[in-house]
Amino acid sequence: MKRNKTWKVVLLITAGCFIALQFIRPRITNPPVTGEPDVPPEVSSVLRKACYDCHSNETHLAWFDQVSPAIWLVAGHITEGRQVLNFSNWDSLSKDQQKGKLFESLNQMTFNAMPLSQYTALHPGARLTTEDITVLKNYLATQLLPVKPDSSKTAAANRQYDAWKPDARVVPVQPVPNGIGYMPDYKNWEAISSTQRLDNGTMRVITGNDIAVKAIREHTTNPWPDGTVFAKIAWDELADTAGNIAPGEFKQVEFMIKDSHKYAATKGWGWARWKGTDLKPYGKNAMFTMECVNCHQPMRNNDFVFTTPTQHTAASLPDTPFLKLSEWKVIASGVQKDLQTMSTLYGNERAVASARKGAASYPADALLTLVTWKQQADDHWFGAMIPGRVASVEQVQFQPGNAAPLYKKYTGNNLVADKNSEEEAQRRIAYITRQRASVMP
Repeated sequence: MKRNKTWKVVLLITAGCFIALQFIRPRITNPPVTGEPDVPPEVSSVLRKACYDCHSNETHLAWFDQVSPAIWLVAGHITEGRQVLNFSNWDSLSKDQQKGKLFESLNQMTFNAMPLSQYTALHPGARLTTEDITVLKNYLATQLLPVKPDSSKTAAANRQYDAWKPDARVVPVQPVPNGIGYMPDYKNWEAISSTQRLDNGTMRVITGNDIAVKAIREHTTNPWPDGTVFAKIAWDELADTAGNIAPGEFKQVEFMIKDSHKYAATKGWGWARWKGTDLKPYGKNAMFTMECVNCHQPMRNNDFVFTTPTQHTAASLPDTPFLKLSEWKVIASGVQKDLQTMSTLYGNERAVASARKGAASYPADALLTLVTWKQQADDHWFGAMIPGRVASVEQVQFQPGNAAPLYKKYTGNNLVADKNSEEEAQRRIAYITRQRASVMP
């Protein structure tokens, strides 16, 4: 009898606490809608189905969402969701930001990062189907605008290039709000990959420090070792009438710094970004890093890294005295639209120093290497193109005494030396040597 009485008391106390808890609850409001995405009805339907309960001011709660303590969890998701993206305040974003958020949303959905699995477990109506994803892809494919010659963009890129002085930075660069400082040597790190972003009209080169390069060569990249640093450099695209695309104005450089202890709160990575040639730190406060973490969430099973190292490192090319792989530093990159290829121009120290100073010609012992790949769609980001298989490796070696430069071309799966006519060699030398160094402040 005494035991039964004890249980009854416990049950009564528990029931009393549960009832009392219902009166202690967060308040979830639905502020006015000021603007919504201007998209076709079928696209809006998918967004409403999967996103709006947490990412809009039109939240609809099920009865079980409103029971404490569940409502505390729900309120937290809604608050955080609206901070990251609020479809009801769409008019507060620029056109470019609106477009970027739609592509990011598709990416989150494709990799099942959104909607949250714990949400769809209780709200099965929010689950996305293959048809839903197709609806979004078909719409966003119409937003991938072709790059066309633009005289105003060319003029802006020329002005920026003429004002660029690679070795003359006097004003110190301010750190970003989370305290990470600028790393100017990123431009001398080895290139890991490159990307053409058709969704926002930019070209990007990703470089990595020595620890990152060592991890790639030793196949220890998931997780990446502490000390790894990546730099992602972005430029506007410039197109010419021949279908070639080159880097235009420098837009920004972003860094990812791996330290699983120091940056444990942001998935083991430190995040930083500087915009423009004046290198303005990005972010109003230290919380800007959550933008980065949320964007990279789909790559959680890849240590939050989008980039797949390109097939062009020492592991895939014959290491000969002529190739001199360890001396490669990025000069420029490009896309050959008609050939469906993309390329990166590298140089040894003499070549890079000369190119970045805008010298009219290259000095003796300068070595240029142009690697060209077939383009392929990036599986990690809809609307992006990345290097596929290596199509060719071309090199131009300048000699002392004003002797004609040497030209070599390697092609095929094993990158064997090609035999080229003198006319073809001269044409390719001219093409390679007239490429202008990309601005990298």
